[in-house]
Amino acid sequence: MSNRKLLESVADISYIAGNSRYHSGNSRADVSEFIYWAEEFEKKHKDTDWDQEDYLTEIIDYTNSKLKEARKGLRAC
Repeated sequence: MSNRKLLESVADISYIAGNSRYHSGNSRADVSEFIYWAEEFEKKHKDTDWDQEDYLTEIIDYTNSKLKEARKGLRAC
């Protein structure tokens, strides 16, 4: 995976999370989580042909799913 692709995924995930007003209350934990999600997303899509699939749709759906899980975890605390 290229650094550029990973950085773009981190930026997109962070933007989507911010736009969704997500925050756990611990910014360092959130940043770490967003990096992990980006790594996971890139591994999941390492063979995806982005000429055939829509990157923005995929990363938005992926991030929204992760945010939903994270919010459930915050409520359980």
